[in-house]
Amino acid sequence: TTKLILLDSLLQETTVKNTMSLTEGVLARVMKGEDVGEFNVQVLGTKVIQSAGQERHRLLISDGQHSNSLSMLATQLNHMMHNKSLENFTIVKVKKHVCNQVAGGKKVLILMEMEVVKPGSEVGRKIGSPVQILSDGSAPPPSAGNQNKDPNVGAMKRPSDTSNSAPPTKVPATTRSVLSSVPASTGGHVISPIASISPYQNKWTIKARVTSKSDIRTWNKASGSGKLFSMDLMDESGEIRATAFKEQCDQYYDMIQVGKVYYISRCSVKAANKAYSKLNNDYELTFKDNVLVEPVTEDDASEVPTLSYNFANISDLSAAGKDAMVDVIGVCKSSQEPVNITTRAGKELTKREIVLCDQTNAEVTLTLWGSTAERFQGDDNPVVAVKGARVSEYNGVTLSGGDVLLNPDFDHGHKLKAWWEDGGKNADFNSLTVQGQRSGGSGADTASLKTVAEVKLENIGYNSDRGEYYTCLGTISYFAKDKALYKACPNQVEGRECNKKVQDNGDGSYRCEKCSMNLNNFKWRLMLSLNVGDYTDGIWATCFQEHAEKLLGMSSEEVGNLQERDEERFNAVFGEASFKSYVFRMRAKADTYNDETRVKHTIVGIDNLDYMALNRQYIKEIEAMGGVVPDKVNRDLYV
Repeated sequence: TTKLILLDSLLQETTVKNTMSLTEGVLARVMKGEDVGEFNVQVLGTKVIQSAGQERHRLLISDGQHSNSLSMLATQLNHMMHNKSLENFTIVKVKKHVCNQVAGGKKVLILMEMEVVKPGSEVGRKIGSPVQILSDGSAPPPSAGNQNKDPNVGAMKRPSDTSNSAPPTKVPATTRSVLSSVPASTGGHVISPIASISPYQNKWTIKARVTSKSDIRTWNKASGSGKLFSMDLMDESGEIRATAFKEQCDQYYDMIQVGKVYYISRCSVKAANKAYSKLNNDYELTFKDNVLVEPVTEDDASEVPTLSYNFANISDLSAAGKDAMVDVIGVCKSSQEPVNITTRAGKELTKREIVLCDQTNAEVTLTLWGSTAERFQGDDNPVVAVKGARVSEYNGVTLSGGDVLLNPDFDHGHKLKAWWEDGGKNADFNSLTVQGQRSGGSGADTASLKTVAEVKLENIGYNSDRGEYYTCLGTISYFAKDKALYKACPNQVEGRECNKKVQDNGDGSYRCEKCSMNLNNFKWRLMLSLNVGDYTDGIWATCFQEHAEKLLGMSSEEVGNLQERDEERFNAVFGEASFKSYVFRMRAKADTYNDETRVKHTIVGIDNLDYMALNRQYIKEIEAMGGVVPDKVNRDLYV
């Protein structure tokens, strides 16, 4: 019995000891920049600090061997102070931290994520005899003693206080963590890694490579107007987005080039808006008035990682989820001319559609935007590498945006170009994109066409609350002209055109209920209702502004003026647009009104017929069924 009691006592003592164990010596390693993972420390004291009106808490923590009074609690952990989780002697596990160097050479440890291992009330004492780490993060000599319980002690060490003390004990060289600050090889900058940047430090400089840069975007609101551009930055520790507004936008847009490396400092740090940035960083930067952007020489830039790609085969894009961000590389099989479009929000955009293909004998349409679309040169079938293109399910599978590099100088690009020249250009490609959807283009993926009868038989439009898309080859048989136009509000509301229907007040003014104001003018908008048919059946479809202008061959303003001044010519416009055939991209969606459900068909894309492609498809279908192309048809002309 005595032995059993003794064993039980020893077991309980061992359990308590293990529960209260600290990661001894870890603070010195953390302050040197080592990557130590998670670790246990003990809280020995706390102090509230008011910083720019923001509540902050400073902690004195200990690992049993060393203590550190220059430790700050991240503001998202302030609740641990409010609920008294961090009382004296509490043991905590630190799961995430950063170590920043601030003015005067001091190093501050910021505790970003942690959990309580054992409350202070249960520990009841200080563990070990910790010695205070110096303000520069170095460990004191072994002979130094320190029993600090006050978190202010040692925080403001002056040089004279330690001038007679022995130099810190030298420790063996260790592998530097990417989260530690390092001096630059030239220029005298002390470089902070991107992964360590947070709102809890004021003075830092990053040395980063620009991996992408947006076009300049403008806005007009009731409170004023402005402009901005954004860029993505990368170093060995991570990536972050930076945005420049107004004067800084004008000053730095032309200077900053994708692929170049820069020293950047004096930016504000805020929580990242994930609606606009998919980078793996909780924060983003905004250029201040006194921002510093300094190019890094080529020799000094070599240590910053170059842009890396994780290419997906084009044939595998069908498996990618909607809105997934992918890297692709392919030969530019074809490209359209850039076109200017107006979004439903009234924003003017430039876009260009190109077709990329690769050795998997698959092709996909990529839409380029803004200055990238304007500058793109598709002559001679260049190899195109794209970083961060967005996958869309619209039009089958399409890609949009991304950072484009022509004829990249790396092995993958060279092999792709050689494949194209050695006969790849003559391959039969499987298109992931229904090419007839592309407005303004030429040709259609006729293999994806449906007849009107098939659309009705398959109940397209009933199977999704968001609507379904299909492509058909049809002829316009009739326009309903009576309600083809309406008078719209021309106002700009938060950078968008209102476009809501206005009411004529009868006194030369017009009322917009959305804007709650009377207007002196209006603008014409087209909203056509037309019958589209093929050899199997017909449907009624709605067509809005951009596509309606293409069908009628004139602008909405011109059509509106004819309606008011020249009825005969107005009717002739619709007559001339009738009985013409196109490849229509349609959206079908079931709509219920007064307990009656009908499918509404909306034209979202119009393409001229490509008779060569159509004949090629017909020949393939005939031969697939075992038929033979008549001798009088020159098969080689199409296949």
